[in-house]
Amino acid sequence: MTLTATLHDLPFADRLSEKELEQLSSLATIITFNDGEVITEQFATSENYYVLLSGGVAYQLNVGDQRGALEVGKSIEKWTPIGWSGFREPYRYATTGLAVGATEVISWNNKELRQLFDEFPQIGMHVLSSSLLLSTNLLSNARESWMQGAVAVSTSSFEAKNSYTSFQDKGPQQTVMDFFRQSSFFNPFADWHLAKLSEISTTKRYNPGMKLLTKGQVSDKFMVLKSGKVALNYITNNDEVYTSDILQETGQVIMWSAASFDPIPNRMELVVLEPIEVLEINRIDLLVLYAEFPHLGMLFMYRLLWLLGSALKAIRAQVITQTFDREFLTIQTMIEQAGAQISVCSELYKIPVLLSEKVTQGEAFDLIDSLSDHGDPTEQNLANLFRKITMPLRREFLFLEGLKHMTNHVITAKGHKSPKDLRNECAQLFERAVSYVDIKIDGLENLPSSTGNIFIYNHLLNHPYYTLPNNFQITLDSHFISMLLYKFYKDSGMRVVRIGKGPEYGHQDYYNKLGHLGVFTQDSDTANQTVEEKRALRNKFFDEAGEKLKEGTNLILSPEGTSRETQQSPVEFKPGAFMIANHSGVDPLIVPIAIAFFDKRISKTKLGVVIKKPFRLSDVLEGKRPFKEELRVFLSRYSKQYRSYVEEAIALAEK
Repeated sequence: MTLTATLHDLPFADRLSEKELEQLSSLATIITFNDGEVITEQFATSENYYVLLSGGVAYQLNVGDQRGALEVGKSIEKWTPIGWSGFREPYRYATTGLAVGATEVISWNNKELRQLFDEFPQIGMHVLSSSLLLSTNLLSNARESWMQGAVAVSTSSFEAKNSYTSFQDKGPQQTVMDFFRQSSFFNPFADWHLAKLSEISTTKRYNPGMKLLTKGQVSDKFMVLKSGKVALNYITNNDEVYTSDILQETGQVIMWSAASFDPIPNRMELVVLEPIEVLEINRIDLLVLYAEFPHLGMLFMYRLLWLLGSALKAIRAQVITQTFDREFLTIQTMIEQAGAQISVCSELYKIPVLLSEKVTQGEAFDLIDSLSDHGDPTEQNLANLFRKITMPLRREFLFLEGLKHMTNHVITAKGHKSPKDLRNECAQLFERAVSYVDIKIDGLENLPSSTGNIFIYNHLLNHPYYTLPNNFQITLDSHFISMLLYKFYKDSGMRVVRIGKGPEYGHQDYYNKLGHLGVFTQDSDTANQTVEEKRALRNKFFDEAGEKLKEGTNLILSPEGTSRETQQSPVEFKPGAFMIANHSGVDPLIVPIAIAFFDKRISKTKLGVVIKKPFRLSDVLEGKRPFKEELRVFLSRYSKQYRSYVEEAIALAEK
């Protein structure tokens, strides 16, 4: 029994003749799946193609490493295509599709269906175009998932980094045919296809800031990039801009939806970052060409599905990375998905291993870049995806390299260099390193115009990832504040640091070279000191700190005396910072700085810094009771108030 009557309800049925519908239905069967049953299995040969009649389908990716599967999409929409990855090499299912509830599908044998398309390309063009239209929601869902852990970026932040001022001399003029042949999108097209496309193609140029496509606009042009750079942005309902990709590869299709027979809803915007030159074809000209040459139209639909599959693969890989916090696992999964397309001798297999260790990540990035430029087509395609996936990790790698360079600069500094000069050089080197970090700062107007102040901050734990190869940990929060003061005052100030125990001599030598003020705490080696000796050391420290304030030196310290995670910060303040202010006799300004997420990996988060209005002890203590008693009451109240400052920093980072 054929399903012609059922297929009359297909979205594209009115574009096929009765005979064509009968040919399509003669190869079809209806299959029922129970809840949770497997419809398609990731990596399996794509024997069948399905469309959903009733029920639903949930898509899962197996991410290996005993982590199980990650759900990457779900649909209950009638006519949803399932298993369309089987229309493109390597003809295997990209995901595992599970039935949601009692589910009915129409099934076709994939090989028989492709043979039908070859014989009747008009049928193929409309089936594939419908599959494309009904599958674009998967890309939107994947971008929504990615956006939850992504950093919102304004296009203007890229525009400020433009490196092109004019089109460069490209040598002899390239023909449109030559350009088509070097684009991977057009690899399967015959010369006569390309000749026909050349006849309706034009070359256009667009300037920076131009929006080629806006959210909600239906594209009327198909564009292939010749030169320049374009941002592909996702716009939220709150008008936040998330840059999904930077398009800059010659031959890359940057606007494709106009080439689909079915108009495709658009949820993105395309903004020119650097002057671009594109090869452009009007939608109406393509539709006329499809009508005359349905085989060409069918081939275009195949390639658009290939583009959609590549985009899905890339964005889902980023979601896996965000979810499991391990880029090499994501890349390993993508290599497994490519299967037999990759040579057993390919260097691609080295990349997950090199990425898994900090000390070899640089080699991994070099290998990715090399394969992206010089590998075979499969290696180039995957390496380009790996480039995008590893961008946050590359920034983190450069940040860590900057910390290593800064630390080494201090440790190897010659004895003739003054501690102040070395502190300022250290701040400048930290600024270079932190340029790879996304930090939001509010309240810069609250920095005092003159020096000789006390800067207090909530002290956060260091993420163990930033432990240097010699097991040394750089305190990121205090180094950041030193850098901030250097930028504002051209002097990084002095930090109050704990004098370490014997085994921590490397830590102590580092801070001694920088000339910071050392203070003995309960975590220092003070067991053999008498009460009088401890009191004398404490008074000496207060005297020295007071003299620095009188000289106009900024002091930096955390009143907590210990470090915590952002969500636990701060703990109750100790009196040290305020005792310094009192002992100095100059009643200095105390500047509160609240920080958030310096305890996290910078590739996975944004950091927040809020500078609050400064105050003096004389502003908060009445002087009617003994100083220590008033200070204790104030600190108990102020520690709780400071938590609200940290919450401001958290909210700023999460904007």
